[in-house]
Amino acid sequence: MTEHLSLTGVTHGYGDRQLFTAVDLVIGAGEHAAVVGENGAGKSTLLRILAGLEAPDEGAAASHGRVGYLAQTTGLPASFTVGNAIDDALESLRAIEAELDRLESGLADADAEQLERYGDLQTQYQLREGYAAESRVEAALDRLGLGGLDRQRTLGSLSGGEQHRVGLACVLADPADVLLLDEPTNHLDASGTAWLEARLAAHRGTVVVVSHDRALLRKVAASVIEVDAERCAVNSYGNGYDGYLREKAAERERWVQQYRGWLDAMAAERLQADTVAGKMGYARRRDGDKMGFDFKAGTWQQAVTSKVRNAQERLRRLEANPVDRPPVPLKLAVELQAEAGEEAATADAAGPALEARGVQVPGRLAPTDFRVEAGQKILITGPNGAGKSTLLSVLAGTLEPDAGTVVRHGRIGYLQQELEPPARPGTRLLPAFAAGLGGNIDEHAESLLRLGLFRTTEFHVPVGSLSAGQQRRLALARLLLGGFGTMLVDEPTNHLAPVLVEQLEAALSEFGGTLIMVSHDRALGEWFSKCAARDTAGSTGGPGWLRYTMAEGALA
Repeated sequence: MTEHLSLTGVTHGYGDRQLFTAVDLVIGAGEHAAVVGENGAGKSTLLRILAGLEAPDEGAAASHGRVGYLAQTTGLPASFTVGNAIDDALESLRAIEAELDRLESGLADADAEQLERYGDLQTQYQLREGYAAESRVEAALDRLGLGGLDRQRTLGSLSGGEQHRVGLACVLADPADVLLLDEPTNHLDASGTAWLEARLAAHRGTVVVVSHDRALLRKVAASVIEVDAERCAVNSYGNGYDGYLREKAAERERWVQQYRGWLDAMAAERLQADTVAGKMGYARRRDGDKMGFDFKAGTWQQAVTSKVRNAQERLRRLEANPVDRPPVPLKLAVELQAEAGEEAATADAAGPALEARGVQVPGRLAPTDFRVEAGQKILITGPNGAGKSTLLSVLAGTLEPDAGTVVRHGRIGYLQQELEPPARPGTRLLPAFAAGLGGNIDEHAESLLRLGLFRTTEFHVPVGSLSAGQQRRLALARLLLGGFGTMLVDEPTNHLAPVLVEQLEAALSEFGGTLIMVSHDRALGEWFSKCAARDTAGSTGGPGWLRYTMAEGALA
């Protein structure tokens, strides 16, 4: 068997929105592939179809061997305990254990068939290292920052990030032949991400991962599967993530050249048809030879008619075989402006943009002092559980500390890590973006389109139908166009396509206001370091770019 996963003639969509059309795809045994594409293109849907959890509208999906699947959310009831989730993940191993126990009790009187059955099950159990499954769960939880987690805790009592890490530990406790992972590095710190990369690289089976993490894509993926929203297609590329980027750039350049060539050919044939008579020009000169003139005019007319007819035929063929216009890729385009005017002047006179004194949230944030000067850029890093997101929520005012005070100046925008489900899922995207902003809806539509995070075709999509990435883009759009003097951003790269992340970095690097970010993204950390070095090299005594590392709930 040379393939573990395959799609044959798969067509799928939701309502009048088509995602894929006549897709053929083969993922070989042992292949490590990444799935990329714009937010909402259908990456998660593709993974569910490959996992056999969603049937395509047309065509067939096939898999060989056991499949382990990690969704962006566990999908388990909130009443489930951590222990229930682990048992659910190890159900097939538990079944083998039970059957082995049953057969062992009657081995003395077993016939040849029962002995063969017992031997087969024992081989399966040993190959899957069933005896070490519990220790693998504990090791995975520990490496993912959940060591010592009470098995009796309900999933509903855990944060979204903790639930995600429990789900990841469960999938890796009994590694399947095929691992299908949807955004596995979301909610992981640097240590957890490094451990996951090593686990995936060492996995002898097939790995297919949907991810925005550029470092993970480069380290794990030998091939890249792109979900092309414009063409409703799924294409495979070799030579890793960097090879994919190079091939995509070359592919787009070829497409642009073909389109321009088609337009030029169309224009040339129209010009030929319209001007050929004038270019011939012979019949415009009449001499005294009337008979000769009539003969020459007739010959000329036949030539003109033939040339026009030929040009029109060539034009017809060009029109019958058009080259589609290359789609304009989403490109975040914003010049971030800090708040200006009287409010900003008052903020400058009053002191720092933000100052927290002795803020504390028991079990989540140790007593902390935190001062941010106006215009300062701060990246907060640290392991899971250090209190980074809690500190940001306290600074933003969405979480009241049990002790301490926070002084804020100016308007503050906040992008949370965990977005709340839409209160009105039926609301269309454009009105949801414009909610509370005042002004004219047409002006908001123009601003949102100019930002480059959405196309006009998406303006009327209900927010409840948006993917996690699209909802993230909507919240980001409201932040970027809000005119805030201070922006608090928690894991800004989560769910965003890599190309948009790079453009977001470029926009933030020019922001003149105050910026506080929490992130585990290693590539974003490298970008921040470059900005800090650039700022230091050209320093004029400004507030600068600073990195803080939180450990055990306090700034270190």
